[in-house]
Amino acid sequence: ESSWQQRDPVLGLRYWLAELTGSADQDYPFVSLSDGGHFENLGIYELVRRRCSLILASDAGADPKYAFDDLAEAIRKCYTDFGVDFEFLDGGVDAIRPEKDQPGKRHYAVAKIAYPNGAPAGTLIYWKASLTKDLPPDIMQYQRTMKDFPHQSTADQFFDESQFESYRNLGYEVARRSIEAMKKTNELPAALL
Repeated sequence: ESSWQQRDPVLGLRYWLAELTGSADQDYPFVSLSDGGHFENLGIYELVRRRCSLILASDAGADPKYAFDDLAEAIRKCYTDFGVDFEFLDGGVDAIRPEKDQPGKRHYAVAKIAYPNGAPAGTLIYWKASLTKDLPPDIMQYQRTMKDFPHQSTADQFFDESQFESYRNLGYEVARRSIEAMKKTNELPAALL
């Protein structure tokens, strides 16, 4: 078959309908490839399905109210479909959430993953794009200029250099500071040492 030489199918609607109705399979010459965001944004679901012992999830979705919708949806789906429970330790996500115009205390939460049927437990490390008092001046300056940072709408797909660098540097600082803090409190899994 020569479909691999074609950029697009001749009748794309046929493949779209197959995806919509769930009748597409590995034998179709074309597939609709997605990042999965329409189902679960953090990628936790598929890692839980595989019963991974360590899952790192980075959440940079717009969440100005710190409702943790993407995390809650992933947990709900994992429990419903796989019978998996998550037990957040040491206050869970509350330490990330800002209080009374004060930034959060940290950028991460750790949860024990209880897989069913006697399978070994796992660990979820959840990182959130969030602000703490001690971030570098360039990140804090951008936040003072752009009040909705770091929760600007993902509808904006055209970042300027300042916006891109602020998010990049925030992501770096979130990971670096979280790992340092987890080392001090002995929360860091051995696989990450």
